Amino acid sequence: MTELADKIRQCRELKGWTQEQLARDLGVSLNTVQRWELGKNQPSPLALGKLQATLDDVLEGDQLRMLLK
Repeated sequence: MTELADKIRQCRELKGWTQEQLARDLGVSLNTVQRWELGKNQPSPLALGKLQATLDDVLEGDQLRMLLK
């Protein structure tokens, strides 16, 4: 698993969301979120921007923010 994949999963869990809830909020499929969290695919630049906005309340410090840029 990649560092970005781990951070996406950690942030999602901190919000108390399922993968399905995150997918719905971002407008992507459940399979897309699953592939991101398994490190099989990387989010597109557009998806990274949406992730940043969606997960902003649980991001801690610049290190996490840098991973989502």
